[in-house]
Amino acid sequence: MSLNLRQIRYFVAAAEAGKVVAAASAVGISPSAITEAIQDLEETVGTPLVTRHRDGIKVTYDGYVFLQHCRNILSALTAATSAVGQHRPRVAGPLSIGVTITVAGYFLAAPLARFRRSFPEVEVNIRELGRNVIEKQLAQGQLDIGIVLVSNLERGDELATATLAKSRRRLWTATGHPLLGKPRVTLKDVAKEPYIQLSIDEAAATTLTYWSKYKLKPNVIFQTDSVEAVRSLVATGTGITILSDMVYRPWSLEGDKLESREIAAAIPTMDVGLAWSSTATLPAPAKAFIEFCRMEFLSGNPRSMTL
Repeated sequence: MSLNLRQIRYFVAAAEAGKVVAAASAVGISPSAITEAIQDLEETVGTPLVTRHRDGIKVTYDGYVFLQHCRNILSALTAATSAVGQHRPRVAGPLSIGVTITVAGYFLAAPLARFRRSFPEVEVNIRELGRNVIEKQLAQGQLDIGIVLVSNLERGDELATATLAKSRRRLWTATGHPLLGKPRVTLKDVAKEPYIQLSIDEAAATTLTYWSKYKLKPNVIFQTDSVEAVRSLVATGTGITILSDMVYRPWSLEGDKLESREIAAAIPTMDVGLAWSSTATLPAPAKAFIEFCRMEFLSGNPRSMTL
């Protein structure tokens, strides 16, 4: 098997952008180089990783599984690079981090594990809290760092932030749903279908915000705090939904498959990042965590976003 990091970076960029041209722009190379890298990977692994359609590309089931491993490879490389070749002062002591439920379930585990390995003397305390509580406790000095949906923050004048990942929101349906056959899907099309509404991390409020811009509203038949419940109901054809790629998996717990596709509407991304007090003096462990995340997500990674 002959794989290289260039191919992996290009594949991750294309998978997350959903368009070869957009991926090429993000990593600063030609679209043909992206296409060639994906084709080489497909030949090496022996299975299609993406399918092509008029709006761009879509990751296959096998491609999705492969994508998770590629992300882990890139993250591990970043962590390894930051761990050697430079003098790092000893960092020890407590670090309190507040996370929202979505961050805890779909973002936190991998970077936290790598941070613990890099800074074994930092005593990390994690609390799962609501976004509003995290903001309040950061401002009052009860938490050092928050890892939250920064796109939902309200205390912008009191907090400093760093966006680590932007996750596109797309339509989820069961395999074979009629909307998958349409050349272009709009929110008006979605409004005619039964809708499964996720409610955690202010998802319902966010949904209404972008729907209201089009003077439409979803036909909500069920609302739940469980992403897995949404996944199961969508996969079995009970309804459809719009959720971010970060929480997307192409199968339910029961093994039923889901599909996702873009919608012709200006739907905001779900932005995950760090927040901390803009006035407090951060302790060394908090500074180390922020710098680690900068290296992990904002350095040499196709997912990177500038601060």
